[in-house]
Amino acid sequence: MTINCNYNQKEIMIIGSIILAAFAFSSSMSIAIKTCDRKPVGFLTPKSTNPHPFRVVFKGNSEFYTPGMTYTILLQGIKTISTITPSFSSFILMVEAEENQNYDEENHDMITGKFQLTGDVRTKISEICPNTVTQTSLIPKSEIQVFWTAPASGSGCVIFKATIVEYRDIWYMDDDQLNKKICEESNESNDENANVVYECCACHEAKFELTFEGLWSRHTHPKDYPDDNWQTRFSDVIGASHTIDYRFWEPDQVSSEGMNTIAQSGITSTLESELKSKSDKIRTIIKARGISYPNVTGKTFAVFRVDQEHHLISVISFMHPSPDWFVGISGLELCLPNCNWITNKTINLYPWDAGIDSGVTYNSTDMPQVPRMTIKRVLVANANDAHSPFYDPTGALMKPIAKLHLMRQRLYEKSCIEEESKTESSICETSAWSDWDECSATCGKGFSNRYRQYKNPEDNHKPYCSKRSMIQRKGCYVLPSCLIENEETDMIDPKCDVTDFGQWSDCSAECGPGVSARFRTILNEDVSPKHCLSRMNLQQTVKCETKTCPDDHDNTDLDVICSNCSLTHWSFWSPCNTKCGFGQRERHRFNLNRTAMVEECDIRCYTQTINCTDNPPCENNMQMEDILLFGNNFMLKKYNVTVQRSLINNVNEKQMLCNKTDTNKTTTASSSENTSITPVTINPDDVSEDSTEKCLLSNWSKFSACNAICGLGSKERTRTILSPTDPMEQKKCRKKLVDRRNCRGRQCGKCNYSQWSEWSLCSALCGMNAVQQRTRVPENPSWTWCKDRIEHRICSALACKSD
Repeated sequence: MTINCNYNQKEIMIIGSIILAAFAFSSSMSIAIKTCDRKPVGFLTPKSTNPHPFRVVFKGNSEFYTPGMTYTILLQGIKTISTITPSFSSFILMVEAEENQNYDEENHDMITGKFQLTGDVRTKISEICPNTVTQTSLIPKSEIQVFWTAPASGSGCVIFKATIVEYRDIWYMDDDQLNKKICEESNESNDENANVVYECCACHEAKFELTFEGLWSRHTHPKDYPDDNWQTRFSDVIGASHTIDYRFWEPDQVSSEGMNTIAQSGITSTLESELKSKSDKIRTIIKARGISYPNVTGKTFAVFRVDQEHHLISVISFMHPSPDWFVGISGLELCLPNCNWITNKTINLYPWDAGIDSGVTYNSTDMPQVPRMTIKRVLVANANDAHSPFYDPTGALMKPIAKLHLMRQRLYEKSCIEEESKTESSICETSAWSDWDECSATCGKGFSNRYRQYKNPEDNHKPYCSKRSMIQRKGCYVLPSCLIENEETDMIDPKCDVTDFGQWSDCSAECGPGVSARFRTILNEDVSPKHCLSRMNLQQTVKCETKTCPDDHDNTDLDVICSNCSLTHWSFWSPCNTKCGFGQRERHRFNLNRTAMVEECDIRCYTQTINCTDNPPCENNMQMEDILLFGNNFMLKKYNVTVQRSLINNVNEKQMLCNKTDTNKTTTASSSENTSITPVTINPDDVSEDSTEKCLLSNWSKFSACNAICGLGSKERTRTILSPTDPMEQKKCRKKLVDRRNCRGRQCGKCNYSQWSEWSLCSALCGMNAVQQRTRVPENPSWTWCKDRIEHRICSALACKSD
């Protein structure tokens, strides 16, 4: 069979014209996609820089978009006089990617999303510029609207840009009103609930529905997923709506006995009893049935109520099998600053380590952590052990384990007038609240009080005045966390290199028995503290006695004096209370018997104080910003000393506020008579523009490199709160400290796999839930983007016999 390839001259000319036209169209499209002139055609006058009444409006969320969602975009004139609505004759509306890449050549799609017409006859898609909307006629119009479908995840920020022609020679372009930047919404875990409203002003009570949705599966988290997947489950969801000064779990705190019980057996009754014992702090105990195989990726529900006093919620659910991993939120704020309640919220949940067990895999044998470590977030960056199911050498973004959906169902109308006013007359008048006193703790979590009193002392004894509260309490936190002291045997680990122990302190008692201590510090700031603290002591404490006291009672051993008291273990020694010169450290313990009187135990049973031996002399001219910005490694090289985080608490926050007109101006905080404080210098250029007098922020760091080798990943930049330094006060800084953006790595290579393995045995001997599985691996194990590694099928098993 032969093909006739003989064409006449006319046919050749026609084919050539078609090819040339197609090439010209392709070239013009390629150029148009990259550049498009937004200046009105035929205008010789420059754009006007005068104020104007036109703007681009993004209906819905004003700052973020959800990938794939469709939104309404408006171009409108704003009334300046009650009887006149500004109008425009022509316009150009386009959307561009922030990073100047509007077209994804790999997927042949617009990274900027797509416009769609709403049926408005005054609008059309431009024939000149792709993905651009313009007018159909020059008839004056005060508003137009179009639909815009957001791009796929990972497209980053887009900018809507409009050109407006108001009159014949007056037109506007490229100002804040006609350029609107919208970024992809980042639905992150509630790591730090910085938006706490300390005094909720919502009058009404609200009822919410909580939906817990499991996402944990072999497809989302394939690495070392349990082979006995029929045992995978989430424990019952349990939590509470509560006051601002209460948390039943918190990052960097030791988990309770109730959480320990859930981790070991999945039983929530102990934790529920702990919640009930705090009934004065709790509005509703939240409970939802756990979800288990084959419905691990299903949903479970609960309802709860919140009010003006109980406007935060905390919930948890443990993963099984796992050492002690759980998902949850702590102190999520539902009250808004505008005196309303949120309508809905979705939160991605990621794994947390309860610090109870030191296992690193799903099916690790029980390895109790002694002493218990504090609760820490399980991060890809911190999963240093290659056996961890969350370990990823590429640093790719971890997928969420579960999701939490909150939906407001209804409001219960309440009067803003305090209930106490119904029973109290005006004669029960009180003074204004005093200032908050100092935190009750010297490390970790404590509380602070403030007081008021009746103006007429006789009102104290009147029954109708008794409902008024004369004291208020709130939570506070002092760094570092209080850890339980435990004697451990050092185990050499190259990752946990430490400094040599410093000198022994003087004896804590001038006469009679006391204690002396010495300290050292971990040099490697990148290693997980949990990894090292379980292997070595950073503090050593021994008994000492310098001389005998004149009073025999003072010579009695402290263990004997305190033997009848029910006390906690001693906390770790606090950091030195000064950064140079003379200073002191303290350690504390508390009475476990709350009903007992403090006087039953000698005061020495609760607190011990030693002097600091590792402080440099103050004449070294050590600057506080060295500690804040560079950390231990820098301090060791420059001053041959180590520091701890709470050192910055010794500087009054007023020192952090500098005069922006004088770069070198310093302020010195007053201190105690025996404490020398070195002046703190802060460069105003290092302070973020959106800082306030009460919340001083550093500038944003540069964005990190994309953490994905190929495909979708993320990058981030960070900043820190320079002032205040009190963690509880820092929560009032309603500022974002981590800015995460989606990004794309190079194009992922084609996935080539090994042959499928043989089918496994059935997961059960009988029943409809018996399954088999087989697996395969990519040719290159580092190809983490190759996810199609496992297949399941139903076994042909007989029905199980009924009893």
